[in-house]
Amino acid sequence: MMKKSIVINGKSHKDLKNLSDEFNRPIGKFTEDMILFFKKTGQDPALINDKTPSQMIKVIDRRIVGFFRTQESEILYPLRSSLSESIEQNTTFFKNLLENLNSIFGKVKENDLEVKESIKRINDSLETIKSNLK
Repeated sequence: MMKKSIVINGKSHKDLKNLSDEFNRPIGKFTEDMILFFKKTGQDPALINDKTPSQMIKVIDRRIVGFFRTQESEILYPLRSSLSESIEQNTTFFKNLLENLNSIFGKVKENDLEVKESIKRINDSLETIKSNLK
């Protein structure tokens, strides 16, 4: 690895040294990690100087809340509406199905009674025929 030098003021160098010690890394590795962090997050370190951590958290919080509200209005509300409509349709369908099944079973029961009565009449007729034949 090639050594490179950068010019920073004494206070910044002291802060860098303290931070690298705090995170238990050599200054070079810590600096590389900072560069990678800013590259990956897209954060501008210059903007951080203006805001306290609580202000930054509020900004992030507003973004998250905004994101959830957008998701809620674009996805959850239409999904809920569609689900409610589907539940109503299914409820109506099952009510009609139950009515039809009850009607069918009622007719089957009536036919069953008629068949039983017919069988009873046939048996009675057979008994009469048997008794007449004796």
